[in-house]
Amino acid sequence: MAARAAGYPDRLVATPWIALLGFLALAQTAHLLEHVAQMVEIHVLHLSGAAAQGIVGQLNIEWVHFSWNALVLITLLALLPHFRTNPWLVAVTPLAGWHFIEHSVMIATYIQTGVSGTPGLLSSGGLLFGGLPIARPDLHFLYNLVETVPLLFAWVAELRQT
Repeated sequence: MAARAAGYPDRLVATPWIALLGFLALAQTAHLLEHVAQMVEIHVLHLSGAAAQGIVGQLNIEWVHFSWNALVLITLLALLPHFRTNPWLVAVTPLAGWHFIEHSVMIATYIQTGVSGTPGLLSSGGLLFGGLPIARPDLHFLYNLVETVPLLFAWVAELRQT
């Protein structure tokens, strides 16, 4: 209460939320770097399949991808009420929602068939009109890139206001 009376209305109250936003932005950046490593394996080293799993290949499984994207979306939805005016956070939330829908389709297919690595909705062979002419690893690299950049901008914008 003293912080509010001293003329710092919501900034000090928002500090734990800014920390959570920063943690999410940095964790998502680390996740993106995993996708960058996979892109190097595929497009530079010309590896494929099990040989192109990224740095921590043991975590390249459907349940991990599904859980990660669920946590990202839940965290964004928790942050959004605290940063309603942050255009970067507002923009990244529906992107993360779409990414989660993609992984929901893939985990449902995995549960039904036991087949891992299916195309989901938009990668080549996907359920929506056969997908786009882009492989799943490339599409998910792009998904993570368009989530990570606005998250970092959202965090920097909030840090500048504190």
